[in-house]
Amino acid sequence: MNKEYIIIAFTENQIGVLNRITICYLRRKINIESLKVSESSIKGISMFVISAFTTEEIIDKVVKQIRNITDVIEANYYTPDQLITQEIALYKVSSKMVGEHGRVDALSRSLSARLIEFNPSYVVLEKTGTREEIEQLRDDLQRRGVLQEFTRSGSVVLHRDSLEEILHEIENN
Repeated sequence: MNKEYIIIAFTENQIGVLNRITICYLRRKINIESLKVSESSIKGISMFVISAFTTEEIIDKVVKQIRNITDVIEANYYTPDQLITQEIALYKVSSKMVGEHGRVDALSRSLSARLIEFNPSYVVLEKTGTREEIEQLRDDLQRRGVLQEFTRSGSVVLHRDSLEEILHEIENN
């Protein structure tokens, strides 16, 4: 049964690693839902966070392939409940929403979002939350007919158990 799995891979910050990692998904015809690459807390080490829907058997094989990539230090897969996950989204909405709520601060409070920019023709709101919360607000704004643009970050994660401590040990050996 397909469900969401998140692979977290720590790599040396080298050219071409992203390509070699995404090829592991391409070979198995897995669609990547979100991909985030950022610096980890260790200088020179990048952290890849890749979300996809597949089976545990297939994701296990993908992780094994990723671990065989030269510049990969560590890679593991998780289900979303094993990690602390949040996304950030920006919503560009028609400024007529402000009229419906009376004031900008009332609008942002009612949507549990933060005002980023106010313009006579649109308002930009920022929301941080779970994927479900981000989608729910997007669906609500679309139903109201006020959503002009939308973008989101993909999953930003923290381990419940610290893998970065393991990386520090590897770095010191």
